[in-house]
Amino acid sequence: MPAEPSVYDRIQELMAAFTDRERRVAQTLLANYPVAGLETVSRLAGTAGVSTATVLRFVNKLGFALYSDFQAALRSQLTETLQSPLTRMAAARDRADTQASFLHRFTEAVTANARSMLDTLPASEFEATVELLCDTRRQIHVLGGRYSSSVGRYLVDFLKALRPRVGYIDGQTQKWPNHLLDFDRNTVLIVFDTRRYQSDVGAFARLAAERGCQIVLFTDIWHSDIARVAHRVLAFPVTVPSIFDSVAVGFIMAEALVGACAEKLGEQSRARIEDLEAFRMPLAPRGPEE
Repeated sequence: MPAEPSVYDRIQELMAAFTDRERRVAQTLLANYPVAGLETVSRLAGTAGVSTATVLRFVNKLGFALYSDFQAALRSQLTETLQSPLTRMAAARDRADTQASFLHRFTEAVTANARSMLDTLPASEFEATVELLCDTRRQIHVLGGRYSSSVGRYLVDFLKALRPRVGYIDGQTQKWPNHLLDFDRNTVLIVFDTRRYQSDVGAFARLAAERGCQIVLFTDIWHSDIARVAHRVLAFPVTVPSIFDSVAVGFIMAEALVGACAEKLGEQSRARIEDLEAFRMPLAPRGPEE
């Protein structure tokens, strides 16, 4: 079953359908999501500079009959984003009573997550990201969180084989600013940040945005607040019957991007791959000397 779209996703999908005043409510909410929506209707209206009636019409367009229903959806999503492995243990024990094996339940969940990616990720967002990554005039840097960094490193390994000026930002947090010195409008920063979002990753992304970088965010369906400064947002579901979130669909998304980039770059990347293969030959493992 496809993942239920978040309030954030609904707003993005309906942005073109809002009136000018409703769009001001949407922009106010997205600028401080989801906290702004947890304020009273009059306070949200005041911050957006519109009437309370406009806020209520905006909420109705999102599919909520009442403002309280809208807030309940935001609170539910906020609760989900703050879950830790410890808070999921009780739910995991309840699910363990089911007839199906864990492997079966896990595989079904990951498969459903992969299918839902087609519903939650606009093709236009994917294609625009491919265009950015294939612009070899740009330098690309990648940064990830505690666990999502594994997807980032995987993406870097393949992109480096296709095009130049690709690197991963790692090491101590205090060394990250060294990279900012060379960031400009021709820089693409790919950031991986899923729930229990990291403040250091978010702070770095905001500094990069201030330098004029194009920010591409890989995040979950509830969206890291880096989405506020991101030019492209690639969201994927992470919920599985485990106390830990899954980034399996993140890997699928990364592989899809690499495949699309390889197809688009075509002959441009052929010489680079040939050189890479030639460099690898002397370093390949060998058997006992003959």
